[in-house]
Amino acid sequence: MKEWIEKYSTINFADLVSLAIAYAIKAVIAILLLIIGFWLIGRVVRIIDRLLEVKNFDVTFKRFIRNLLGICLKILLVISILNFAGFRTTSFIALLGAAGLAVGLALQGSLTNFAGGVLLIIFKPFKVGDLIEAQGKKGIVSEVQIFTTVIMTADNKMIFIPNHMLSNGVIENLTDMKAVASEEQLLKS
Repeated sequence: MKEWIEKYSTINFADLVSLAIAYAIKAVIAILLLIIGFWLIGRVVRIIDRLLEVKNFDVTFKRFIRNLLGICLKILLVISILNFAGFRTTSFIALLGAAGLAVGLALQGSLTNFAGGVLLIIFKPFKVGDLIEAQGKKGIVSEVQIFTTVIMTADNKMIFIPNHMLSNGVIENLTDMKAVASEEQLLKS
């Protein structure tokens, strides 16, 4: 105990004050950077949202891109500010990566549905209101969600089909079939 007292009794009060001021300045700058960063991220997300609206992208796709972009930019901002403030972020990034891997493995089935939903939104083999037949079910597409697609049958049943089954299976778009048939009839006449 005596050694500890001797070691730390030589610390000068002026050194403590200058150290506290240096850390206080870093903390204030970090808070300002955080506020400015969140404001800029909000602006970027709104600009991307407007660009997607001008290009007439699907509402589901726009929401997905907006949320994904916002979350990724905020995580990047927080990690950068922590690094600026003097924290070692390498272990935090490694922990974040390990957690992402664990969640990915735990939600493997849901992630296949999610990936299938993204593919359906991007490639659009059908749209809301189309009459389709897929996985032995026939109905009108009511909604394309991230994990499932909802169709309404002729007898007013609501059927939820997992998106990975639709993205990896055969989809017969009967609405497009009617359009092709009517075009063929026009060409014949």
